Amino acid sequence: MLTDQEKIDLVNALDFIVIELHTQCIYVHNDEKTNEVLHKVLHTISVDEYIESFIKGNLIDIFPAAMQEAGAEGFKDGMFVIMPKKFYVDQCFAMSKEIERLTKLVDLYNIKPNTYRGLIH
Repeated sequence: MLTDQEKIDLVNALDFIVIELHTQCIYVHNDEKTNEVLHKVLHTISVDEYIESFIKGNLIDIFPAAMQEAGAEGFKDGMFVIMPKKFYVDQCFAMSKEIERLTKLVDLYNIKPNTYRGLIH
């Protein structure tokens, strides 16, 4: 069984023909190579069902397969990626620091719970 990263690598090896991030569509050719990747990546839907659901002319939207089936967590610099654990740790640390800063402001100025919004905005 392939790891999520191996599945994402397979998807990223396809040639992205049209990228429409505003509609969350990334199209690839409906060809043998794409079918092989879909057979390796899909686990909750058949390849035929997937193609039928996400085909547009002679192209297939690969975005759902990468995000829902292969385990991608985003699309960055023209590739699907899994964000490293450090990214999430850094986000939590930054959020914790912001909460700490706001709490100190609330305490410093003895702000009532329903009036602190003025400090934030």
